[in-house]
Amino acid sequence: ASAFVSLVNGHAQILNAQGLDGSPASVGFQVDSSIARNCTTISPCQQDATIIRDAEIDANIVNECGRTELSGNIDVGENTENALTAGTVTQVQSGSQITVTIHQVNADGAGPFICDLDETSNAGIISQNLTVTNNVPGVNGFSQAKAQDFDITVTMPDSFTCTGASTGDVCTVRCRNNAVAGPFGGCFAVQQVDTTPKVNTPANIDTLQSLDEVLAQVQQDQADLPAAIEANQNAGSEEALQNAAAVEALLQNAVVTKEFATTTPSVVLGGQATSTSTAAEEATSTTDPVDDGDDNNNNGNGNDNDGNDNNGNGNDDNDNNNDNNNNNGRNRNNNNNNKRRSNSVLRWARRMMQSS
Repeated sequence: ASAFVSLVNGHAQILNAQGLDGSPASVGFQVDSSIARNCTTISPCQQDATIIRDAEIDANIVNECGRTELSGNIDVGENTENALTAGTVTQVQSGSQITVTIHQVNADGAGPFICDLDETSNAGIISQNLTVTNNVPGVNGFSQAKAQDFDITVTMPDSFTCTGASTGDVCTVRCRNNAVAGPFGGCFAVQQVDTTPKVNTPANIDTLQSLDEVLAQVQQDQADLPAAIEANQNAGSEEALQNAAAVEALLQNAVVTKEFATTTPSVVLGGQATSTSTAAEEATSTTDPVDDGDDNNNNGNGNDNDGNDNNGNGNDDNDNNNDNNNNNGRNRNNNNNNKRRSNSVLRWARRMMQSS
């Protein structure tokens, strides 16, 4: 236990993130205002600080936003929807700035901090780094400051498109320092106001894992499953439930809830891939099937020349629902599916050879 404590004896929390004037402020995921900020001890002062380690993300232990010592893995989707319901998601637009207040608990919660962006909100796709100015003082995550707040300025890119959450216009901003015991930092949600909220369909979601990544995750999950099952059983014990209830009573991080509508997507029966026509803001209504807005693309080139997927910056630009590829409903843009085509040709060739 002492070895573990020595590895995480430092921290920082994102207390506030203010975007456009007049918009609400965001708060770092799982940061609780009832936890003391006037001390440096592991408990209580470090309990809601976030640890974001690439090694833990790669091992499928945590999501892109890491974990806290008190609550474990941070569920990005859940925390985002909680913040939206509570009205605590700040607003941004192209080139706008966010003032982020970071609380440095002790020595290795210092700067510099690096921030990046997931335009999908919770798909774990970090599309681009963000400009940080007025950084927290420090070198390699260390300084002599403790129990102190610092404001940094994060500038949004000139080109980005937030497509996440139930609203279809939310990004996740992630900031962390470079302390060897960390990195420490946190994540928060931002809502883009200069974009059209995205309506997802199964056909226009182009997130992809390679075969190697899928197989590696399966192997890791199989290795972790026995311990995970045991931990889940222990968490349901009477003692564990009593401890959790006692912690909940002490904290003020109450979740605001709302009832989500049940939606019925419109689809073309017997036609192309499933297409959803209801936006998040109009969840209770059903409209006509979505028009792909590109009826002139009869050559089936799948927008090969303009690279609509913009893989480098994470923009989906999939307003046409990918229905324009020889009417087969598949996303055949050359940027991400050449490998699939070649694999299909190889499989066809093998079948022909076997049959002959």
